[in-house]
Amino acid sequence: MNPTVFITGTDTGVGKTFVTAALVRMLRAAGVHAGAVKPIATGSRDDARVLRAAMDGELTQAEINPVFFRRPLAPMVAAGLERKRVPLRTNLPTKRFDLLLVEGIGGWLVPLTTRVTVADWVARHRWPIIIVARAGLGTINHTLLTVESAQRRGVRITAIVLNDVDKAGVVAARRNAATLRRLTKLPVFVSLKVLSEALRKQIQP
Repeated sequence: MNPTVFITGTDTGVGKTFVTAALVRMLRAAGVHAGAVKPIATGSRDDARVLRAAMDGELTQAEINPVFFRRPLAPMVAAGLERKRVPLRTNLPTKRFDLLLVEGIGGWLVPLTTRVTVADWVARHRWPIIIVARAGLGTINHTLLTVESAQRRGVRITAIVLNDVDKAGVVAARRNAATLRRLTKLPVFVSLKVLSEALRKQIQP
């Protein structure tokens, strides 16, 4: 398994940080030395603090989130207002972990610069991805759009995880998961525990 996996979302606010932090905690509890970073953030560094807590403070906030813009906008827009550039080169602590989860910013096609989106950036690095989507109404459309865009770029999709199951309802989440499995032929999870176990088995067969 690739030691680096990118966590993207079908939209902003779908729970990427929650999923990333939960997977890190579960994997570490199962004996996998997992870590997480969020290379680019805007508006707040709260997500970096959540990830740092999940790793018991193993990385500093600067290591987790090296690029930060104060305004809560897309990186391209925030950087322009602050008269800065978004650095696209990464120096991630991959060798320090059995598995490093890289959390994205916003949705899959959020612009980092006028020419590069999150999707382009991930494709350049050849990172496999986990797609975080809402469990409820609208998730089929949003998820299929994200899957199609990723596959067009040759990005390998490790899994899709439906978040906010409690809010959507277990029955709706399971039906949406079954529909997405049928339409995408990809692994779709409604349980982070089951997903973490699947990742662990790929790392420690």
